[in-house]
Amino acid sequence: MAQINVPLYVDIAEAYAAIDVSLSTVNSNARTALDAIVDVTTTNYPDPSVNADAALEIELALLTSFNTAYVSSTSIAGSVSALLDAVRAVNNFVINQSGGTATAKVKLDTYVNSISSHGSWSAGAVVVPGGWKNLSSDAGYNVTDWT
Repeated sequence: MAQINVPLYVDIAEAYAAIDVSLSTVNSNARTALDAIVDVTTTNYPDPSVNADAALEIELALLTSFNTAYVSSTSIAGSVSALLDAVRAVNNFVINQSGGTATAKVKLDTYVNSISSHGSWSAGAVVVPGGWKNLSSDAGYNVTDWT
């Protein structure tokens, strides 16, 4: 039986962990940018008597686009079904290709914890990336025993 090798699993897990981190901040980052546009007159042009027209021009030119991006960011952060399908595919492959009669949870725990025990995560880390644990948990896996 072919099994996903550790470097491939690590690459996938760490890339998806980074996606999880990015998704968790996309909405707040979009809001920060929108707030900067709304506050352009007070933050970037503190003397309205000199720069009021310039600030208003900038705000009017950018406000709609930045508001649309902010509203869309909520959808982006909440639409992870395709990501979860990919997480399931990887973890199910590991489970299905593991021999023996152990439960699916034990098979996946053993595989993932063997990576941690050898310090095979980036920079020799011995902890499963939090974003990968989050996505795996969201995909339906019990990750409470992952180290």
